[in-house]
Amino acid sequence: GFDLLSKESIALQNKQSSTSMEGDAWIISLHEAENILMVGGARKKVLSMLKTIRDRHLDLQGNPVSVYILQTLMLYECEKHPREEEWEECHIGDRISGIIMQLISCLQCRRCPHYFLPNVDLFRGKSPSSLDNAAKLAWRLMRELLTNTKALENL
Repeated sequence: GFDLLSKESIALQNKQSSTSMEGDAWIISLHEAENILMVGGARKKVLSMLKTIRDRHLDLQGNPVSVYILQTLMLYECEKHPREEEWEECHIGDRISGIIMQLISCLQCRRCPHYFLPNVDLFRGKSPSSLDNAAKLAWRLMRELLTNTKALENL
């Protein structure tokens, strides 16, 4: 799963002593684990379509719905639907609808837990009004998906 990366602290960049450990910083990179969970079926296609939907309909001031949030919700959807046949092309609409429903729920609760670190809220620092606006737009998208069988072609 994951990589532990060292990152030099900005506070120590101008210090002469190279033996000081007080500024060591570490970053956990979960990129590899995320990629492993995205393999198979139409998972990458679903994520690509979600990115397009986000860019066209949810790219709001304050960036309440980032690509990383969509990717996180996609990981939760992978957990809910672990079988490969659930990720075949014919189920793309169901997977996208499920992720948008998760997004609406998170926006309304004003909390989106990180997939690997659930105590980390990905909405931290986002304004309540931007989350509310995003929830309204996500509901509009969901209504369109539910009432129009050709909606994915037009979104």
